[in-house]
Amino acid sequence: MKAYIPEDAGPGWWRDIPGYDGKYQVNRIADVRRVFPSGLVRDMTAYRKSGKKFRQRLFVKLTKDGKSTEVQLLTIMAVTWYGTWPENKVPYHINRNIWDNRLENIGFIDRVSLGRLTGHMSSKRKAVFKVDRDGREVEVYRSAREAAKANHMSYQTVLDRCNGKVKNPYALDGFTYRFEDAGPGRKKTVTE
Repeated sequence: MKAYIPEDAGPGWWRDIPGYDGKYQVNRIADVRRVFPSGLVRDMTAYRKSGKKFRQRLFVKLTKDGKSTEVQLLTIMAVTWYGTWPENKVPYHINRNIWDNRLENIGFIDRVSLGRLTGHMSSKRKAVFKVDRDGREVEVYRSAREAAKANHMSYQTVLDRCNGKVKNPYALDGFTYRFEDAGPGRKKTVTE
């Protein structure tokens, strides 16, 4: 269910985006519009930009001095409504929804803390044990990637053994690999 937000909530609802001489405006719920000299107003559509670097964030194409640039909607909201922000801080989405660019959802945080909140490896990494045929743990690695690199094999080979997806649990090096915790849905590949 979508929350009710009024179309226009008074004179402070729209603000000019700084640096564009009143050509573009944004409101508190992150709608962007182009204002023409004749007074005509055209709504602009934010679009997702794919790629690992951008993580599908929302962008708007703005033109200045004949050059068009893609500007992240989060940045537009932060610059327009907050102006400058504390040194060594960056704008971020408070509820971690990167498509929710409402003013109430924008906060400021240092990069280290933001990395801890949103880092892709912060909660997914699991320790991997290298196990011999007698069931003894020979080595411990921080992740499947580290285990693969240290044993000169592919990452997928280690993952398949950890997840129990192969008929022969032992790799060509004579060892098998398993995650630190064999929780629900995971098979232990160590034979007793």
